[in-house]
Amino acid sequence: MSQFKNHKALAGSNVSVGLNNPDDAGVVVASDKNLIQSVDFFTPVLDNPYDWGRVSAANALSDIYAMGGEPLSALQLVCWPRDHLSFEILGDVIRGGLDVMEEAKCSVIGGHSIDDNEPKYGFSVTGTANEKIFLNNTIKKGDKLFLSKPLGTGIISTAIKKDLTDSKVVNEATKVMASLNNTASEFAHNYNAHAVTDITGFGLFGHLSEMLKSTNLGAIINSKNIPAINGVKELLEKGLFSSGSQRNFEHVSASIIDNTEDTNLIKLCCDAQTSGGLLVAIPEKEDVNIQVIKETMGLNLWEIGQISDQYIEKINII
Repeated sequence: MSQFKNHKALAGSNVSVGLNNPDDAGVVVASDKNLIQSVDFFTPVLDNPYDWGRVSAANALSDIYAMGGEPLSALQLVCWPRDHLSFEILGDVIRGGLDVMEEAKCSVIGGHSIDDNEPKYGFSVTGTANEKIFLNNTIKKGDKLFLSKPLGTGIISTAIKKDLTDSKVVNEATKVMASLNNTASEFAHNYNAHAVTDITGFGLFGHLSEMLKSTNLGAIINSKNIPAINGVKELLEKGLFSSGSQRNFEHVSASIIDNTEDTNLIKLCCDAQTSGGLLVAIPEKEDVNIQVIKETMGLNLWEIGQISDQYIEKINII
């Protein structure tokens, strides 16, 4: 869309977050309310159609939570090869999506379907921001970085396509991908987050690089605190790494200061995630007790690093 950056349709007077300053979702002001809008759909990442539907819904909702909002309504998007896959399978996909939307208290009010050679499923979601709107590039020096889900869903999806992983790993990845980011968003509000983004297609380091862009700040990442889904590191050692994740790796390589000499760790941090967790920048002064948060909110968190002025738009891995 960069070639259309000056088009008047992209710069309405009611747009507070749009394509001129891209973020996880767009925000428009309507009747003094902030409406957050996002859309996401994709091809199957799991063999189980019901679980694919659940993951698609959780993924589409994630941008709303990353912006600090609450989902309000959604439109369903379906592309289906009607001559090759049964509508019974599609029914399982839709049931999974609707179950997660119900969990999120988000009303599905319509949608659109087309005949397509390759199945795709997802949602366009509208949410409201009743509190602070989180942006992805408003970090401050000293901010502590917290991640709310372990990494590795892209690697596992690649392994599934090649039939090179077991049900235990798939089940754990499914649980991670199908879980909502609503509690992580609540955590961000409770601890006065400066910036938030969700970890999806660009991987952890790709989205962290977006956080650092034009800030004159960098990040120090503690390699020992990077969480991975069980079994992922073994899959990496077997060479399972998607072409999209490889492009992420190549894109951020110039921004990496690697003190670990662990290429697979960097690959893990560049793995293209589906329905990944939130990356939350919390002010240094805030006292965050991860164990207490797990006990009181049911939220797993990993403190993976800190924002620093020692490096300009660099990620220093220690």
